[in-house]
Amino acid sequence: MKLENNIAIVTGASQGIGKGIALGLAEAGADVVVNYHRNMEGAETVANEIQALDRRAIVVQGDVSKRNDVDRMIRQILGAFGKIDILVNNAGLLVASPIENLREEDWDRVIEVNLKGVFLCCQAVGRYMIEKKSGGSIINVASISGHIPEINSGAYTPSKAGVIGLTRLLAVEWAKYGIRVNALSPGPVMTPLQREAYPTEELLEARNKAIPMNRHGTPEEMARVAIFLASDDSSYITGEDIKVDGGSQASMFHLVRQLAEKPFL
Repeated sequence: MKLENNIAIVTGASQGIGKGIALGLAEAGADVVVNYHRNMEGAETVANEIQALDRRAIVVQGDVSKRNDVDRMIRQILGAFGKIDILVNNAGLLVASPIENLREEDWDRVIEVNLKGVFLCCQAVGRYMIEKKSGGSIINVASISGHIPEINSGAYTPSKAGVIGLTRLLAVEWAKYGIRVNALSPGPVMTPLQREAYPTEELLEARNKAIPMNRHGTPEEMARVAIFLASDDSSYITGEDIKVDGGSQASMFHLVRQLAEKPFL
């Protein structure tokens, strides 16, 4: 198993992409720390599923945007497992709004969780890995929205662009310590929350037509990329941002072509 004897932390792992990554890492052999902020029931369900795979799992509550919470989480994890090999920064949120109407408190909260939370977790785990001279892999879940603007996404697009920039900075600064830092940028991924955004099959079909592969991705597909980045299979890769988006960024005129049903000139 690629990740046997590894201890992995996944933030925001109670549902969606975080859940998929946590289960994928466990299937690859890792023992997993399931972090959550409010959804304790979901986190415990994920931990039980990991244990059913004959891997160890603990549930750790904490708000990644709060330094005290992050420091407490690290102490709890080291107390339970004694080491940290892999960190997946997945926790995030989106408050939809056009910028002109975005409330300051919503801007602050999204930046705090999506960007500051990644910084705090990277710093805490990075300090541990540097002190122990253990090396390790850090994977920051960004978004294709960090590369191309997502209309009415409020602070989400700027926050994810910041995650990509932070990933590259840490990769350069920490390479000498054997710490690899990469980003994973999902495109549209079908999670329960995403499905709720398209209450009819017609709306879902219309959204799928805007994706060159004509479908949403799955959390399991995101997990497979995370496993690669966490494992020695990617031992010479750091500072990269891997887009897992069904070709969404590769063809900006795809939807126009679909609607016109003829080559775009």
